[in-house]
Amino acid sequence: MYKSTTLRFMIAKLSADLSPASQTNTSDSTPSTSVRKKPKTSSFQKAVAKYDIPNEALPESVVTQAIKKVKNQAYIKHKKSNSFSEGLGDTSISQLLSDGKYKKQEINETATSGKILCISKPGSISDDMNYDDDENYYKGFIGDDIANRYKILGALGKGTFGEVFKCLDKKTNTEVAVKIIRNEKTYRESGDQELSLLNELSEISLESQENIVKLLDSFEFRGHLCLVFELLIADLFQIIENNNNCGLPINNVKAIIKQIIQALQVMHSLKMIHCDIKPDNIMLKNKDQNLVKIIDFGSSCKESRRFLEYVQNRNYRAPEIVFDIDYTKAIDIWSLGCITIELLTGKSLFKVENEQELFRSFVNTFGYPEKYFVRKGRRNHIFIDRQGRFKVKSAPNTNSIRNILQGFDLDTINFVESCLKWIPEHRISADQALVHPWISSYIKDEL
Repeated sequence: MYKSTTLRFMIAKLSADLSPASQTNTSDSTPSTSVRKKPKTSSFQKAVAKYDIPNEALPESVVTQAIKKVKNQAYIKHKKSNSFSEGLGDTSISQLLSDGKYKKQEINETATSGKILCISKPGSISDDMNYDDDENYYKGFIGDDIANRYKILGALGKGTFGEVFKCLDKKTNTEVAVKIIRNEKTYRESGDQELSLLNELSEISLESQENIVKLLDSFEFRGHLCLVFELLIADLFQIIENNNNCGLPINNVKAIIKQIIQALQVMHSLKMIHCDIKPDNIMLKNKDQNLVKIIDFGSSCKESRRFLEYVQNRNYRAPEIVFDIDYTKAIDIWSLGCITIELLTGKSLFKVENEQELFRSFVNTFGYPEKYFVRKGRRNHIFIDRQGRFKVKSAPNTNSIRNILQGFDLDTINFVESCLKWIPEHRISADQALVHPWISSYIKDEL
């Protein structure tokens, strides 16, 4: 029996290491090829650097201090915090809390004598100002009031479709995450699609919504669509980092994967595809619950109306996306299999720079696909020639799932293999995954 370790322990260590003091201790060690590199500078810090604030308006030390106080936790396609220096220990959750090691992160007050810490030039705020940057992102700043209700406390992350800010909801006095969509037609259409899907999900039972991020509000502000979500505290990528990129206890992995499957079961029952399942988009609600939620529906769509042709993070991308074959909800199951391996081993199954490398990795792991399947793709010419020969040469089955998961039981291996099949129709469904022996053997009381 694997030793029980709560996810709350990892969350506590994560919060402690995200403190301003720990963020300045950047490791110089080079990560292995299977571990993703993290940017050292947050998008919010880069935004601040773009503006010249006169010394007489605000002392440099105050600006520097305030920037360092801003949490750089991730919410969507975010910038990562630094690596953690310690792995999982034997400390119990009760000892951890009683010792005061869990530090709730706050945006501390700065000595500005009541002034707003603003990253725009003094005097530049007026009714006719340009509120967007050159790429049509909203130029948010600390102290800015969104719709006279949501006060910006800091930046959480920046992605292709928009930026997410940590805000104080002055009406309810609670902290929330506000996603501000870029002010461009393409991204606005994507935002409208996301809002439509979230509204549809909000109409189902509360129990069914348990593992899906909760939409609290939506509105338009200065030409931007704004979506307000509950504030979550840490994603799976950060949890893996907190464990020194080693595998998590198997019962914790089962607990996480089961909740992801439950969320996918709800979405798939509504003919909805998430299209971007990855550790960064699976977040934990708080330190007191082992509850995970799927976030970021910016790429999501209905099976009958695929909004984007090219989706998914490359390391979690299904073969049909690589070949440009019409995709289904089975692409979410492929990503689920990749995440399962990452949680079990602490390493990404695929870590590549382009799709030729990805295809080569596929072949190394699963062998060559059936040629009829590749020919179905609109990009088949990249991978096979006119004579039907594969252009990308590789050594098939040299790094199989059984080799990667050596030491794990057959139920574990079978579950992962059921998710990672070349042919989408051959993959396990969310309904089938929930009753798979590996998932059904999860014992909740062990956490």
